[in-house]
Amino acid sequence: MMKLKIFSENLAQVNSYLLIKEKHLMVIDPGFNGSKILEFIRNNDMTLEAVVLTHGHYDHIKSIETLAKEYNFTVWVSPNDKDFLFDNEKSYAKAFGSTFQMPNHLKIGLLKEEESLIWNQETFKVIDTPGHTKGSICILYRNWLFSGDTVFSDSIGRTDLYSGNMNEMKRSLQKLIQGISNQVVVYSGHGPSAKWSTIKEQNPYF
Repeated sequence: MMKLKIFSENLAQVNSYLLIKEKHLMVIDPGFNGSKILEFIRNNDMTLEAVVLTHGHYDHIKSIETLAKEYNFTVWVSPNDKDFLFDNEKSYAKAFGSTFQMPNHLKIGLLKEEESLIWNQETFKVIDTPGHTKGSICILYRNWLFSGDTVFSDSIGRTDLYSGNMNEMKRSLQKLIQGISNQVVVYSGHGPSAKWSTIKEQNPYF
C-alpha cells in the first residue's frame, strides 16, 4: 500500500496528491503546488516519475513547468484533454492572466478507460467521466478515488467551460454511483475528502 500526501495551500485552492512508494513518487494534478512539492521531494530524497492529470485546466497543470525544471517524467492525460496542454484558451491559462508551455522533454502518455495505468507494480483504474471537460477522468486506486473536478464533497464541477457538458456529467455521475463502493474515499480537485457513501447522502447533486 502506498502512502498519500496532500498539498492544497495555494492561490487556486487546488488539491495535489502525492502517491509515494518507497522513494518513488507520482503526482496527481500538480496545480499551483509545485514549489512545495519540489521541497518535499528534495527533503526526502525521492524521484518524481509520473504526473497524472484528471483534466487539462490550468489550475491543475500549472506546476508541470516547475517540476520539469528538475525532473524528467511522463505526463498522463486523457486523449480528449491532451490538446489543453498546448492551448492557453482551452486550458484557461489566459483566464488566469498567464500562459502554460508544455516542456518539450516530457513524454505524454494517454489514459484510456479500457487500459489501467500500471506504475511501480501498482494498478490504477481509469474511469472516463466527461462533463467538466470532455477528457475528465477519475483514477481509482484500491479504496481511493481521485475525482478531479467531476465530484466534490458537496457539489460537482461546472459544465459551462470549453468541452463541458451537463448531460455528459449526469451520465458520469450515474456511472460512479453504479461502479464505486461505498467504502471508497473520494479525493477531489478542490475541498475536503469524503467517503463515497457520505457524498451520496449529503451532496445535493445525488
